[in-house]
Amino acid sequence: MKLYAFFAAIALAQEDDVVADDVCISGGEEVSCLTVRGRKDRNKNKEENRSSLSPEERRYADLKAIAKKIWGNNGLKGKNKFDERKYWAYGCHCYLLGDRPLTEMGTGAPKDELDNKCKAYKDCQKCVREKHGDTCIGEFTQYTWSYKSKNGIGFVSQNEEGSCEQELFQCDLKFAQDTFAAMNIFNEDYHFFWGGFDNRDPDNCPSNGGIPVDHQCCGGYDRPYHWIGLNKNKCCPASDGNSGIVTPVEENC
Repeated sequence: MKLYAFFAAIALAQEDDVVADDVCISGGEEVSCLTVRGRKDRNKNKEENRSSLSPEERRYADLKAIAKKIWGNNGLKGKNKFDERKYWAYGCHCYLLGDRPLTEMGTGAPKDELDNKCKAYKDCQKCVREKHGDTCIGEFTQYTWSYKSKNGIGFVSQNEEGSCEQELFQCDLKFAQDTFAAMNIFNEDYHFFWGGFDNRDPDNCPSNGGIPVDHQCCGGYDRPYHWIGLNKNKCCPASDGNSGIVTPVEENC
């Protein structure tokens, strides 16, 4: 299986440098900020190969680089650096074993808060896919991003607001921020490689049951999507009218 080889390569990889500020990155590599890979050129130059990485690995490289940047900006390097191995095949939702680890939906209730962040990430991508179509998935689509150090701007996408690329970037950025917030949550018992936990076994990932709740995608455009339960939240329009803001049902929009 490809994923096993990829995981082994990650484990043996040398430490990568954190990307520099104020440069544009696509596929984990520096590119010209004047050449943005937008929706219109998604299928252009299919044979282009700027590195030895496969398309899936190039796409994953951006998520990894964003996470490493967050860890590095908070002074976490060396033994405390971002370790992506923790998120492969963890719990019921984190990077499932298969050809589409970034986007394949998991099943059952999350095992802990880290697994819950992974579910939110998959839900975000599901909302993007529902808007843009089945080809708008993490394994097929690259975006261009940068970290702007001036004026505290931070992470930005170079792609057009509301595009497939921009919205996938927003999912990745939110997930990287969420995993940083949950960095101390990890249970080896829920890890396939280190604890033998198999999320393909339905007994390991049962649902909570209960009364079904209607859900809705809320967000998008220039912010991440959230998959909200309408029993507790509603989606209010943002001030620019292009996105949605998650709001408790008892509050006014």
